[in-house]
Amino acid sequence: MMKNKRYKNTIIRLCVLTLVIFLVSTASLDSATVINPDVPGVTGTKHNLSIYGPGSVVATSTTEICVFCHTPHFAQPSTPLWNKQDPGNTYTIYSTGTITSNTLGQPTGSSRLCLSCHDGTIAIGSLLNAPGAVLAQTLNMLGVEPGTGALISTSAANVGTDLNNDHPISFSYSSSYPANSEIKDPGINDANIAPAVLDKGGNVQCTSCHDAHSRIYPKFLRAALNPSSGEYGAQLCNLCHVKQYWNDTDAPVHREENTFTWTGTVGTDPNPWEPNDFGVANDYTDDDLKMHGCLSCHLSHGGTTGKHLLKGRNAEDINKPMVAEEWTCLNCHDGKMKDTKGTNTIDIKNINAVLNSTYTHDSKGSYNTHIPKRFTVGTPQVREEPLDLNSNRHAECADCHNPHGAKKGNHTAGGANGNRIGNNLIGTWGVQPTWAAAGNPAYSYTTVQLSDPAYSLSYEAYLCIKCHSAYVYDILPPLLSEKFPNGDPGYESDPTADFNVNNYAFHPVFESFGKNQPPAASNPNWPGNGLGLTNTFRCAALGDCTAGVTHISAITCSDCHGNSDSALNAAKGPHGSNNKYILRGNETAQGSIKNFCYNCHRRDVYGDEDYLGPNANYARVLHPVDGLGASSPFYQNPLTSGQNTGNASNKFGILCLTCHGGGTKTQNINTVIDGIHGSNTAAGPLIGSDPLGYRMMNGACVESYTRPVTTSSTGQLNFRTVDTSTDKVCAYNFSNFSISGNVNYNCNTIGDCSN
Repeated sequence: MMKNKRYKNTIIRLCVLTLVIFLVSTASLDSATVINPDVPGVTGTKHNLSIYGPGSVVATSTTEICVFCHTPHFAQPSTPLWNKQDPGNTYTIYSTGTITSNTLGQPTGSSRLCLSCHDGTIAIGSLLNAPGAVLAQTLNMLGVEPGTGALISTSAANVGTDLNNDHPISFSYSSSYPANSEIKDPGINDANIAPAVLDKGGNVQCTSCHDAHSRIYPKFLRAALNPSSGEYGAQLCNLCHVKQYWNDTDAPVHREENTFTWTGTVGTDPNPWEPNDFGVANDYTDDDLKMHGCLSCHLSHGGTTGKHLLKGRNAEDINKPMVAEEWTCLNCHDGKMKDTKGTNTIDIKNINAVLNSTYTHDSKGSYNTHIPKRFTVGTPQVREEPLDLNSNRHAECADCHNPHGAKKGNHTAGGANGNRIGNNLIGTWGVQPTWAAAGNPAYSYTTVQLSDPAYSLSYEAYLCIKCHSAYVYDILPPLLSEKFPNGDPGYESDPTADFNVNNYAFHPVFESFGKNQPPAASNPNWPGNGLGLTNTFRCAALGDCTAGVTHISAITCSDCHGNSDSALNAAKGPHGSNNKYILRGNETAQGSIKNFCYNCHRRDVYGDEDYLGPNANYARVLHPVDGLGASSPFYQNPLTSGQNTGNASNKFGILCLTCHGGGTKTQNINTVIDGIHGSNTAAGPLIGSDPLGYRMMNGACVESYTRPVTTSSTGQLNFRTVDTSTDKVCAYNFSNFSISGNVNYNCNTIGDCSN
């Protein structure tokens, strides 16, 4: 009896204790079950969809957390105990010409599970095994799309069924490495790419970058986005990607040295940082490229379709659809990036403004026309096919610049290496011609990566001729976009014919120096400074030829072609110009504004409109060559003469081109400009005259030229008789004349005046 009584009392005590615990627990229910968003694991994340979840999408009934993804019974698939039905959707997958993976197909594995919520096609609360006695059920949810209960269509987390603008998933990592040299070796057990992970089949999935249960980093990422010691922006990307040049010790300008900030207006100007704000100010004003790294230009979700996930916005209309290449670049290169942190000495130039010039490499005129592909042979691996560069002619930023390799600085003008690229072109590519016979275009080319200004084959001209040569158009050149100077349509000349190193003369943009190389003491009028012919170059007038262009220098295409605005802060390079053929102007602040020749050659030697050069005897033949001094039609201002004299004597409006490099010629049955690039033009009709290509006497109005061989011999210069209203290049009928008594040194050997 006592035993039964003790048992009964024990039961009563247990019941009372249970009741007390229940009453205490229910009394504090609100505070005890509110989830602290700072707690580790999934409970403090937006993936906690219970009524106490910290996000905007939450259930109205259940306090269970794991149930929205997992169930111990009736799971589909059984691993990882998934509690959502497969929507069965067919997805548009990522595609680009540079991807190496041949296993890219429909989403599989964990990625397909993630998409059961994140493609926005089925209700978030739709579960195979809902809480309680029932099985399949759709729970009522807050913060979802009205009507469907799916993820809100405007949510950044809703990637939809078109995955072509998202980082590729569900492909074998082994199909990318080692085929793609810019992908890391994952190492044993993926140790080299940790904390990124591959699935058990070695595939890249959503879970490679995201950990759905973790809140250590934003957006469930496995690594931080902000820079840390020795790593620069979006280091998660760098776990797998090892872009050529990006990790160079002498860093690319788009990496750590660039802490410029954006000074535009949110909602009016394209914001290069959206949608990620990593700065302290939380208004984008203190973000910079160092913080954003890869994400300055790319979006892993929601980038431009099939274009390397770039994220450009049209600076002139930010409401237009996102586009790639040019606007990705111009969102920073638009004059709104400033050195507000004071750690740089460089300016981000306003390229966008230059591309509004009258004549441009029209990067803004078309979208997404740059179509790189990956090749198994040749250098570099990623480049464009000649056919694409021909039938799909375009000039996107990436055609000339490698954004992962570019560093600050233009090329160094003058010197033996003056034809090499500048730091801003590091990593781009071009083509090396196999030279044909003199005067003929090259038809055999080797692709070359222009990896460093010190590299012997890093000639800027190789970059230019990958578009402007028979490499892309064979014998059918494109129409001359700016036409002939008189407005007639015409065709581009092939620079590999013009600059051919076997020609009579050429400006030295390729492997060989120029051919006009007289001995240093040839002209008794030259100062005894040992500079020789360099005394006719501008550096001598400035008193320092240790830098700058001399007669033994090499030059680049951009020494003549570039921005007509030469202001200190103006962008350099051939992006655009208000001068025809994207020519630079006269940057000496003296003389005819369009005569770019004076940037290298001395105006006080060769003269100008309304100007007789005081050092004219430095030239082999005194200028003006007709001996008429200031009254010469070469120099007379047309406003004074009432005729097309001076700069107006040719239709380019540049005095020098009347005699040098302004003519026309036939090239592959097409009429082209016989330009100042170089020439192998044959002699004119005057018997015994010299080839016009010699000393580039292939001018707009010249017909024949006979050089005076010695200081005491006579030469002859004859001109074409033209209809000035219709001629393509010449605007004045000059009288023929002899050259006598104004020759300053002998030139017996036509090739080099070596006497």
